[in-house]
This record gives sequence, structure tokens and C-alpha cells, in this order.
Amino acid sequence: MNSYLARRRYSNKRKMSVSERIVFALAFLIFVLYAAFILFFFVFAFLGALRPDGASFDLERYMHHNLFSWPENASFNSFINSFSTLASINGGRDSFLVITWNSVWRTTTYVILSILTSSMVCYVLVFYRSKITRFLYNLGILVAILPLYGSAAATYRFYNNIGFINNPFALITSIGLYGGYFFYMYSFYKTLSWEYAEAAFVDGASHYRVFFQVMMPMVIPSASALFVMSFISSWNDYESTLLYMSKYPNLAYAVFALDSASKYIDNYPAYLAGVLISLLPILILFLIFQNSIMESVHLGGLKE
Repeated sequence: MNSYLARRRYSNKRKMSVSERIVFALAFLIFVLYAAFILFFFVFAFLGALRPDGASFDLERYMHHNLFSWPENASFNSFINSFSTLASINGGRDSFLVITWNSVWRTTTYVILSILTSSMVCYVLVFYRSKITRFLYNLGILVAILPLYGSAAATYRFYNNIGFINNPFALITSIGLYGGYFFYMYSFYKTLSWEYAEAAFVDGASHYRVFFQVMMPMVIPSASALFVMSFISSWNDYESTLLYMSKYPNLAYAVFALDSASKYIDNYPAYLAGVLISLLPILILFLIFQNSIMESVHLGGLKE
């Protein structure tokens, strides 16, 4: 332990070489430029949303002549009007609260089912080794590297035949053998010791109780980071609504639908404010959990 701390102190005190400094400076510059590129769109939308001219707002003129200029008589009325603007999709059938609720329950259900089932599969593949589990793991690697494209038409027809179009039960399709975070969950379980399970078995615990009460709680801190990342990705998903759940529109779909029919938007400042409002929940979520996300993904990658 003492030798490890000594090496750690030595590595912290060691000066970087010229080549390391150059690489570090280039990497820092790239990330700064990328952050500025992302920030550009937030600033653009925020300043546009503050424009008080509403229906008379000229988007092209604003982009060419008034970009990043603080508007005269700035007003936050556009943020109030944005609720009705986003709710204007589908003929105004759904209110803003209904659209937001659709985003919440659809995203939460999809993410929980996806990560929970992926966790169960990886638990079995790691701790119940056999020829079958080795085959399933190799099959998962094959599925991950195969470029499976062109299945949208067949998927839509299949969902239509079994009655999953505009049906909340379509979310059960997120249950699969291999989820998007299959290898992350697999690496997390690889870091756990089976001795915890053996101790529980000695006390008379069943296999199901060992998983849900012993092993699963130790994975939750790492799985929570995956939950946040998957939640952010699913929150911005408008394609599934466009194809399968048009009767349950979410905020991402509302923004997409308005953008697709941009020539019919009579209040661009309210539209830009609506875009910012739709991004606000996941932005807050990321700011709260950004440290745990980076730490969990970093450690998971090292331990893989």
C-alpha cells in the first residue's frame, strides 16, 4: 500500500514531456471548440426567444444581421406562448402537460425495461458459466458488430400486424437479450465477487433473492449512470413517435413536427423558447449527475 502511494505521488509530481503537453493542448483545444459549437445553438435560441416581435419576426434576417445581438425590448412572453406552440401539433388535441407526461412515462418505462433486462442477461452470462452462456455472449458480440440496416419497414409491418401501433404495450419491445448497454453491464458484473452470493446461499437465500437483494444493489450506482445517459437519449427520440406512437406525442416529436412545418410557424420566438423548454429537464438531469456519469463509464471501461 505504501509503495503504491509513493508511486502515485511520484507520478503526480512528474512533469509532462513536450510531446505530452502538445497532445494535452490539442485535446483541450478540440474540446473547447466542441463546447463552443454546442453552446452556439443554445445562445442563438435564447436570444431569438427573447425577441418581442412575435409573428413579425424574420428568422433569416435575424441570422444574417442580428446574430448574437441583444434584442431591444427583450421579453420573456415567448416562453409563455411556447406552451401553446408546442401543443399545436395534431391540431392542438393534446395539451402541453399531456405531451410532457408522454415524454416522462414513455422514456422512463423504456429505459427501466431496457437496462433491467440487460442487467439480468449479463448477470446470468457472468456467473452461470456454461456452453450455452458462452454461446450467448459470443452471439451478443456478433450482433453488436453486424451492420443491421433496412429493417424499419419489416418492423413497422410486424408491429401493425400484432396491434402495437399507437399501443403503449409496444414498450415491451425494449425487453431484449442484448440491450444498448450490454457490454457495460457485463463489465460491471465482472468486477463483483461471487463470494457475496455464496454467503447468501449459505443463509438459505434463493437465486432470485441473491440477484435482487445482494448483487443488483451493488450494480445500481453504476447502472444509474447508464440510466441517465439512456434517459437523455430516449427523451430526444422523435422517430419512434413518428412511426409507432403518433397518438402519444412527446416533446421531441412536438419540436420535430413544428420544425418540419416551419413555414406554418407564425411565432418563431415562441418556437425557439419551446425548444429550450423541451431540453431543460434533461439538461438539469445531466448537470446533476455529470460526475457520476463520467466516473462510472471511465471505471467500467478500465475494468472491462
